[in-house]
Amino acid sequence: MKKSFSWRVFISFGLFIAIFVMLVSGVILYISPPGRVANWTDWKMIGLTKRGWQNQHIIFGFAFLLLSLFHLFFINWKAFLSYLKSKTVEGLKSPGELVSIIVLSSVFGVGTYFNIQPFSAVIRFGNEISNSWERTETRAPVPHAELMTLAELSQQPGLGGDPDALVSKLATAGLTVTSPKQTIAGIAKANGMTAEKVYAFIAPADRQHKIQGEGFGKKTLKQIADEAEISPASLQLALRQKGIQAETDTPVRKIAENNKLEMGELRKLLESILSR
Repeated sequence: MKKSFSWRVFISFGLFIAIFVMLVSGVILYISPPGRVANWTDWKMIGLTKRGWQNQHIIFGFAFLLLSLFHLFFINWKAFLSYLKSKTVEGLKSPGELVSIIVLSSVFGVGTYFNIQPFSAVIRFGNEISNSWERTETRAPVPHAELMTLAELSQQPGLGGDPDALVSKLATAGLTVTSPKQTIAGIAKANGMTAEKVYAFIAPADRQHKIQGEGFGKKTLKQIADEAEISPASLQLALRQKGIQAETDTPVRKIAENNKLEMGELRKLLESILSR
């Protein structure tokens, strides 16, 4: 006689698989690099990108929730309601356990929110592992540059300001590019490579640019850009992407004051941008 399909066994195996996938994906996401590094280098672990693991974690989280609800309210609803009723009565007579778990849960939530030990140590440990993936050579020219189009990227210092020239460079390198409106990520996917490798074909040559100290504070952003032979608008954009607001005709000293920066700090930032 053929045994009938057991929903109880089906749900039990489903819950186990969902918990297992959530555990694995949770650990991998805990130690994975920041998105700006993972997306730029096409980082993978066990064959999946960071976004892939995030998707797995979300989907199996929903699967666990649905299976749990189905298990409680369709398979064991009578036993569950009876158990809940008896334990509720018992809990009201002896509320110590209920109060304890509520207090403990509150401590976890509040401690994490206010970054208190030992919760802050757990978060910091994960961040340290995550940031250890980042190397200078893997950094994008700006955060999430893979989402920028060639037209947008061309406005960065050292890239010339001409998106068609970037298209020509990539085409000469043998890459398939259809339009300056394509993103770096889109070009990378179409050519089976990472965004980092695509950018390497158009990246400006390494150079060191030192800003002369004499009269530095009186120079405008336009004057500094002209001396470095780049577009003032691209220098302004690069600063804006780092959270610094500046007009091209504003003296550097005023820019530092408006953004609450030390002059030395602003000088080093400008030199790092101009040295790309």
